[in-house]
Amino acid sequence: MNLKQNLGRSTAWMSLAASGNSVISFIIFIVLSRILSATDIGLVAFALIVVEIGKLIVNAGISQAVIQRSDWDNTYASTCFYLNVFFSVIVTFLTMFVAAPLLGLYYEAQAVPILKVLSVIFFMEGLKAVHEGKLKREFSFRVIALRTIVGSLASGVLGIYLAFNGYGVWALVWQQISCQLLITYITISSAKWMPGFDYSWNYAKQILKFSTPLTGAQIIGNIGSKIFEMLVGILMGPAALGFFRVGGRALYILQDIVLKPLESTILSALSRIEHPQQQANSLMRIVRMSCYITFPIFFGAAAIGTEFITFAFGDKWAMSGYVMTALAIGIAPVVIIQQISAVLTASGNSHLVMALAAITFITNCIFGLAAIPFGLIATALAFSFRSYLTLFFNLYFFKRVYNFGIWDVLKIAAPPFVSSLIMLGALFVMKMFVTNSLPTLVAIIILCTSGAIIYALSIRLIFKHETRIFLLETIDLVPGNLKPALGNLQRLIKLS
Repeated sequence: MNLKQNLGRSTAWMSLAASGNSVISFIIFIVLSRILSATDIGLVAFALIVVEIGKLIVNAGISQAVIQRSDWDNTYASTCFYLNVFFSVIVTFLTMFVAAPLLGLYYEAQAVPILKVLSVIFFMEGLKAVHEGKLKREFSFRVIALRTIVGSLASGVLGIYLAFNGYGVWALVWQQISCQLLITYITISSAKWMPGFDYSWNYAKQILKFSTPLTGAQIIGNIGSKIFEMLVGILMGPAALGFFRVGGRALYILQDIVLKPLESTILSALSRIEHPQQQANSLMRIVRMSCYITFPIFFGAAAIGTEFITFAFGDKWAMSGYVMTALAIGIAPVVIIQQISAVLTASGNSHLVMALAAITFITNCIFGLAAIPFGLIATALAFSFRSYLTLFFNLYFFKRVYNFGIWDVLKIAAPPFVSSLIMLGALFVMKMFVTNSLPTLVAIIILCTSGAIIYALSIRLIFKHETRIFLLETIDLVPGNLKPALGNLQRLIKLS
């Protein structure tokens, strides 16, 4: 199987995993949000932000080092494993005895025991990191997909049971821990590898040299992406963070389903390409395909934000609907940013990834602090605006490495972006004059159907040539059993 087929098949499996995991976790979140208050949601949300940052430190970019290395070496892998375990112990200790007390001092005392219990996740993350890297470098994404679905389903059942039996916020906590436990077990048993007792200090130096700037970039990038939520929680309180979190929850689900599969597989694919120009050309094809698919989804989410949140979570979360709309508008540039980060990592330019993360962190802090005094919606809009600003820094670094013009990338993204904007404007008009008096579910169905039709007509009538290229490249990437369906779609809209 060639690299294109591996990428297409792996992305399909990761899409299945992300979809299954996201749907299950979303159902759990809806159940909990209908039982809990905004303050309760905010307490767990802040603790999970700390956990996400800690997991990055535990992994320390070592999983990416395993994927990026051309040949498998047991001594190298064992060295990675023991480094991961060491970092997991350190992070667990620091979380329990440093981060948790600080959380109680500067945020909310009730969040302290939640964070301490969740810190057990770090040790499990350290145990499985190298095994997961081995599965990814071998394109064993089927195993990764199935373990994610199994873990989500089993822990989801537990979470629902606990929620209905009065465990409150702890239902989400134990759901997170049980899911991580199952995923760790399946990952280790599926990788069919155990670390040896050999440890190489030379390898450790090489690993840390590669992974340190990458880890720094991931930590800074993660804090940067969460800084708005952190500032909302610290400056506006847990209740405000609860509303902000619910508004972004549906978008996180969409990102897991739409963006995360490609993000998970693109590094494995691009790392196998040695020539820089081939890497850049491959990335441009992926950018074109992902923009055509993801832009209308997220702009469509912006259009139905208020209706969707009210329908799924209830009237008490109506404010979160406006937050969802504001946040969804800013996801389009993130699609390109994530892929540029992947190709820079694959080419060994992890220092540039760290520099971009630092830029994102600084701009997020500036825009977050400036917008928070004006309320939640203004804060969400500021978050979206800074995404477009930081995109140009990413394009500049990409140009430096690959000599690929900024305008060349923007031309690839322009057709789906413009078509999605046309769709968004048309749907807002429909909401004002057509669906405003209809039942919520009926309005959502009409808006989604109309949005798909408007977007298809736009790319067909305005950007016919670019859309033909998109379909041809997509057919070349997808698994063989999906090619006939795409061929029929191409003939249906008369672009063959």
